[in-house]
Amino acid sequence: MKILFFMLHPGYMRYYHTTVSELARRGHTIHLSFDIPAKQAKDKLDEKVSAEFPGRIIVTQTPKFVCKWFNLSRAVSWAIDYLRYLTPVFKNAFRLRKRVEVKMHPLFTKMFTQTPVFSSLPAVTAAIKIFIVFYNHIPVPSMLKKYIEKIDPDIVLVTPLVTQGSFQGDYVKASRLLGIPVAYCVASWDNLTSKGLIKGKPDKVILWNETQKNEAQTMHGINPSSIKCTGAQNFDAWFHRKPSTSRENFCRNAGLDPDKPFFLYLCSSNFMAPNETKFVTGWIEAIRGSDNPHIAQAGILIRPYPEHVKQWEQVDYTGLPNVAIWPPAGEYPLTDQSISNFYDSIYHSWAVVGINTSAMIESAIIGRPILTIMAQELNGSQSNTLHFHYLLRENGGFLLVAENLKEHIRQLENIVNGDEALQVAMLNFVEKFIRPNGLKTDCVPIVADEIEKLSAITVRKSVLSDILTVLYKLLYYPPAYLVTKISTGTKWKLRSGQWKKIARLAEELGCDPLELWEVTEQNGLLSCDVTLNKSKIAELINLKS
Repeated sequence: MKILFFMLHPGYMRYYHTTVSELARRGHTIHLSFDIPAKQAKDKLDEKVSAEFPGRIIVTQTPKFVCKWFNLSRAVSWAIDYLRYLTPVFKNAFRLRKRVEVKMHPLFTKMFTQTPVFSSLPAVTAAIKIFIVFYNHIPVPSMLKKYIEKIDPDIVLVTPLVTQGSFQGDYVKASRLLGIPVAYCVASWDNLTSKGLIKGKPDKVILWNETQKNEAQTMHGINPSSIKCTGAQNFDAWFHRKPSTSRENFCRNAGLDPDKPFFLYLCSSNFMAPNETKFVTGWIEAIRGSDNPHIAQAGILIRPYPEHVKQWEQVDYTGLPNVAIWPPAGEYPLTDQSISNFYDSIYHSWAVVGINTSAMIESAIIGRPILTIMAQELNGSQSNTLHFHYLLRENGGFLLVAENLKEHIRQLENIVNGDEALQVAMLNFVEKFIRPNGLKTDCVPIVADEIEKLSAITVRKSVLSDILTVLYKLLYYPPAYLVTKISTGTKWKLRSGQWKKIARLAEELGCDPLELWEVTEQNGLLSCDVTLNKSKIAELINLKS
């Protein structure tokens, strides 16, 4: 069987390289088609699996299909995803909403937030439905159909599909127009609640568990018969892993005192935890100020988030005993050595602390207590995101939550004395959320089975599809022309490109990118390249702080 697997960038191989290898091992040919091949490509997982299965795994770049239909599809996709965050379920998710809002045209956001007629819930709900119907009938670029026809796959897979303003819905539509069954593969635990809506009507949705199944049904309108719960295949290796070295040797390598236990702090992304260095410094001071000598003298290991390392280059903890930032350059657990480093960091720790990161799930699998503090400055990344609530004890999770650092220290003291109930909570969560088909059952073969079954689905091509395509092109030409004119205009191109520059500048300045955007916009600095006003923006953000 020939499989075409669309991925946004090589970073998504972190979730699917074992599945791709399993499919190749079963004799299938897989075409990996990356939209942005240079992004998160340093680990070269795509090259490694293609070298392991020459001729079976073929790596390609998805051509750019920029045309009026692409522009219209992208604009409507952004509109749908923005309106999603105006519904009641996302009432408190202001960071998630703002992340989409910065990419929207100001007139559009004002219409649905400040105009009484359009800002009501019935109006927003109706607008979402109208835009979805509109989106489903936007003609797909002819070059995209030709690209798929040239590969001639038996089935098509797409991930992540739900990034805000995603153009991958066109891959789903084009495949189904060609009569090819297509599945959406849900990559991570937060994808259905912290990003955009599923678009294009995939024939099958392959996800982790009943929680995500409920999300797909209630939030995305997916028919339950199209949903398959396979467990989280990207965690399979953690159930078979063993520590690669002793705790003493690990501590020496990481720069910690081998005679003392240590706490592990797992960093989060810049979006989830902006200016995390400031928070961590306060956390270290609280640890060192504990009345309990076991807590106060424990080692502290900080593991930087791989895409958010720059902030730690400016931090110097040499004056604090038994504190280490390791590995200093950050790393994803992909190679055998990096996996061992990550596993050993968790396994040998006394407990794990973090804000909101999927690494908490690995910690639960390995069986180490996980704690967090409801930091006021980071609350938008914790209680105001839906997926964070899945980790809470009252929702069947395992996370020990403290309202402040004083309570957090007390929780650490309890952990030192042992907490059997916490171990049971972690085990129950892992079985329910990660391995719903059984703790001892690997998920990769189940995912591969569901992918193979996709070929049995018959996608009926409408006999009127060609005629309808012509009619839709005539009908959709005016809005497509208008959107293209706006999106290619100098003013909008400058504004739409500012977010990436703001995000990079925020990391450099050690501040919240959303706050930096707000300051920049309020002072009228978005109308020109923000990098040209770097010093002025830095001054403004410092004044606000």
